[in-house]
Amino acid sequence: MSLQEFKVGLVELYQGEVIGEVLFSRMLEHYGSADQLYKLGTLLQLETEAKARLRPALMQLGLDLIELDESRNQGNDFYQTFEGMDWEAAMGHLATVVKPFVQRYRQIAELAPPEYQQLANSMVVHEQSILDAAELEAAGNGDRSMDDVVKQLVFPLPKQV
Repeated sequence: MSLQEFKVGLVELYQGEVIGEVLFSRMLEHYGSADQLYKLGTLLQLETEAKARLRPALMQLGLDLIELDESRNQGNDFYQTFEGMDWEAAMGHLATVVKPFVQRYRQIAELAPPEYQQLANSMVVHEQSILDAAELEAAGNGDRSMDDVVKQLVFPLPKQV
């Protein structure tokens, strides 16, 4: 486990949050009930706050804070795969999209030096909460789908439902 491998992974985490921000922001354009807007806004907030949590470590390790166009494009590409899906289908698809990120975030956490272990583990919890929320929504259990997401937020959104 080298510091260099972790640095590469940390940049992946950061760019993954950029991808998520674009995806959830774009999904806000398509899904419009008050409940859906709250849930997508909450997921967007989670991505934004995670990016902010990662920035100090990126700076400490001399890594770029630049949000790559490639990451933004990937978020847009993911959004295109949701076209025409109703909410439940979209949430099932979201679970499929997020699952590889959860696995990758776990791998990155395993590479984390002790001083970055807490941060890396928080990113696994973060990504797993998105997967869990999507699976709950897809199964029609939306009443509690955002619970684990909201627990992580410093600035939770007000529920307008």
